Amino acid sequence: MDERHGARQPHRFDPRRSALLDDEARFAHVPPDELLALLELPADGLLLDFGTGTGTYALAIARARPDVRVLALDEQDAMLDQLRAKLAAAPLPNVEPIGPDALPALRGGVERILALNVLHELGDDALAHLRALLAPAGRAVIVDWNADVERPVGPPRDHVFGEREATDRLRASGFAVLATHPFAYHYGLTIRPAR
Repeated sequence: MDERHGARQPHRFDPRRSALLDDEARFAHVPPDELLALLELPADGLLLDFGTGTGTYALAIARARPDVRVLALDEQDAMLDQLRAKLAAAPLPNVEPIGPDALPALRGGVERILALNVLHELGDDALAHLRALLAPAGRAVIVDWNADVERPVGPPRDHVFGEREATDRLRASGFAVLATHPFAYHYGLTIRPAR
């Protein structure tokens, strides 16, 4: 099976465009404090930033919650190298960049997952891996570009899902959708594995 089967975006994000991910103007569209409220991170908890890119949001969350261990996951070494350079310049001891090889040890033990602007790039296999990572009482917050709204930024509308399509896809992938949260150009979905 094609590892990107189910993804709406035809190609992986190009690391040569990573400056877009470092633009903190993104915080106006998806404020980190709203993500923190949705995540409801427990004290001294563990957060996996699933598809961290260059780690802009992982770093913001880690600064706001120094008690939380943030694992910043990306499948592209070029992205993780940029995050490592940021951490070398301004260390944050509660952030750890990781690649996919670290995932087997985390299976079934992650309390919270953030997947920001990646649902449209995730194939069905990646969603299955995400589900398997969650602890029994864990949950994930999926925030992605909304195909249902006009917006001056983000990928083309035909490369992303609308909120209803995203909800249907997540349910078909074995998740229960617990809550929705609107953003200006995004939808937010709090999910857990269906029981």
